[in-house]
Amino acid sequence: MSEIPPEIDTSKPHPARMYDFMIGGKDHFAADREAVEKTAAAVPAVRIASRENRAFLGRTVRFLASEAGVRQFLDIGSGLPTANNVHEIAQRAAPESRVVYADNDRWSLGCVHD
Repeated sequence: MSEIPPEIDTSKPHPARMYDFMIGGKDHFAADREAVEKTAAAVPAVRIASRENRAFLGRTVRFLASEAGVRQFLDIGSGLPTANNVHEIAQRAAPESRVVYADNDRWSLGCVHD
């Protein structure tokens, strides 16, 4: 992450950054990676589950935009912006798609993509 706000404590793991790490993202820190390693030791399927969850999101958005004609999406609990976000998937299928992201994390709250 570039320019980390001072209120973000990178020494403590955060669920959104842990998920980002598990799906191959770039916005995570050592504390997040360590927490994932501990979690994976207790629940080995956690990494696979995270990646399958992300793949399901992609398949669902792709179907809705290309097959069902949906052009407006609301992504609640969107987490950190990462590769293959809802707007990227939807707009590949239908460039006129619009997406609103909402989360309680200040990094993603209120983003709108036309």
